[in-house]
Amino acid sequence: MYEMWHMITAYTIGTAAGIWIFRQWSQEKIITATIDTLIRDEYVRSFEDEDGITHLYKWHELDDIIEQIQEAQDHDQDDTP
Repeated sequence: MYEMWHMITAYTIGTAAGIWIFRQWSQEKIITATIDTLIRDEYVRSFEDEDGITHLYKWHELDDIIEQIQEAQDHDQDDTP
């Protein structure tokens, strides 16, 4: 009977750990695949800034982002003496 409790406990803990690890792995894989598909189909676009950070934006937000970048550059140019 003592060995049977060990087997049941080990089986239960092992199964729970396996499910938890698989869940984490599958969520990361699903999220990565979804983002890659959205980028490939051009629903989401991306760019990398000077610091190496990748930024994502929707396809229709491009005009707003370009305007913000131009305003920031104009603001930087206005501050020079």
